[in-house]
Amino acid sequence: MSETSVPQAPGEAPDGGGFFQNLIDLYFSPREAFARIVRSPKLLVPLAAYAVVILGFTGVWMSKMNPTEFMKTQIEESGRADRIPADQREAIIERQAKMMPIFGWVLGPTFIAIMLLVIASALLFVFRFFYGGEVAFKQAFAIVLWTFLAVGIISTPVILTVLALKGDWNIDPNQAVQANLGLLLDKSTAAKPLWALLTSIDAFVLWMVFLLASGFGVACKKPTSSAIWGVAVPWLIIVAIKVGWAAIF
Repeated sequence: MSETSVPQAPGEAPDGGGFFQNLIDLYFSPREAFARIVRSPKLLVPLAAYAVVILGFTGVWMSKMNPTEFMKTQIEESGRADRIPADQREAIIERQAKMMPIFGWVLGPTFIAIMLLVIASALLFVFRFFYGGEVAFKQAFAIVLWTFLAVGIISTPVILTVLALKGDWNIDPNQAVQANLGLLLDKSTAAKPLWALLTSIDAFVLWMVFLLASGFGVACKKPTSSAIWGVAVPWLIIVAIKVGWAAIF
């Protein structure tokens, strides 16, 4: 038996299921989908599909967004505008605006790829060390990849729709959809640590936590209710760091 194989139950299909079958089941029966994915963690098709989602969003957003206005808004919202000399502000904004295509098409996708690898590695450590699960890296990466793909297929059209309805493509796409508790506050008046905390409690992120727990629960032969702590605790640590950073800076 190979390192990434999972014992096959009687009556189960010998392969990892079709792409669309796995994708649909992730929305309605995630543990069933992950049972097939973990048993046969094929990466090429979901990786290509996720690349299409990312690059498709980038293409639409970059064609609508004004780089200069976007960077101006980002600098103002970050609070750095007052620290930049007035006579240099326009030059800095223009210089950063010229970097937007590089960020959108190269640095952005590269960062996402690294993020997937880091998350897969971190959760692999958690579930092998603390849960004693016999999880291979390919299985861990497949769980993370399929999770981000399933959520991205839903969240990306929602973000693009909200940007279109607002008629403002120069706002941060990460803040376009207020599916978090930040909608209870006004960002301009809220304390930065509180804003960082409430915006971290996001519906899409919580959905990811659940899917990751389902996937690693299957891989470790644990119920989702048990595995969820292996995902939730690292996420809570990240939130705590984010809040602390906001309090300091």
